[in-house]
Amino acid sequence: MKTATTIPIDLARPRLTEILEIVRRGPVTITKDGAPVAVVLDPEDYESLVTTLEMLSNPELRSQLAAYERRRAAGEFEWLTEEDVERLARG
Repeated sequence: MKTATTIPIDLARPRLTEILEIVRRGPVTITKDGAPVAVVLDPEDYESLVTTLEMLSNPELRSQLAAYERRRAAGEFEWLTEEDVERLARG
């Protein structure tokens, strides 16, 4: 995830449009009296977090991921980069 920015709430209120631009670069933590009260995320980052939580909350999927990780650690799979996959797809 991208680097977070922290902004006190009294500065955030009048700068909402600017904050929404900052969110494109990373999460923004809004504070009140120095304590975090909210985090503003880019929608893609939010969806990614929700998807990850849903996946990790699914016992069957966690089991499949653990099995895959064991097989990968045992050398049964070769790690491919995105470029490798594209090259293989082109033939």
